[in-house]
Amino acid sequence: MADTEEDLIKLGYKKYYGDELDIYFHPIKCTHAANCIKYLPSVFDVNNKPWIYPNGALREDGKRVVQNCPSDALRFIDKRTVH
Repeated sequence: MADTEEDLIKLGYKKYYGDELDIYFHPIKCTHAANCIKYLPSVFDVNNKPWIYPNGALREDGKRVVQNCPSDALRFIDKRTVH
């Protein structure tokens, strides 16, 4: 994913800050398939505020779940690869 933070914010995504991985969510695009909360509840928990906690799992696990979002409502920026 080659998106920049600026691009994602302009497109309507909300940023959730993590130490190694920032996760972005677009509520209008979300189809509520619930794959994120099913496969990584330590990061995606609708009972918490904020409901996305990027530091709740290993960076690679977060990336994997975001990449498998069927509606493209989730995106990420890996801080280890951004220069």
